[in-house]
Amino acid sequence: MTAVMENNVMQYPLVRFVADGLRDTIASFGTGELPLHRLSWELHTRIESLSEFAGRRSLAELRSWQRYVEALDTVLRETGREGLTAHEEHTLAGALVALRDTLDKLDPPATAGSGSPISAGATSARPDGAAPVR
Repeated sequence: MTAVMENNVMQYPLVRFVADGLRDTIASFGTGELPLHRLSWELHTRIESLSEFAGRRSLAELRSWQRYVEALDTVLRETGREGLTAHEEHTLAGALVALRDTLDKLDPPATAGSGSPISAGATSARPDGAAPVR
């Protein structure tokens, strides 16, 4: 039991690190620093890195929105279009908001104990066993 709890304590900083990276990726796309194909790849890669740490519901939501971004990128590549239609832009903006909202409420995997920092909503876990910083 102690090993499981220690493992969960160490996982939360990784979840936060990946979630922050996803937020930065979305922000970079929003400022025009990141093209759509790179956004799609970054989202896919980072979301998959959460697969061992986030709950199924959150992963399903994140993956659903990532697949939408990927589908838009595929359409642009296959048709040779330079940009998105107004409808696609509007829907993509909504998808990015939904991605950020889902990141804000990541749920723990079913195996996380009720006392783990993930399910307790801690913002920082300390490997030395001290109380998490909230």
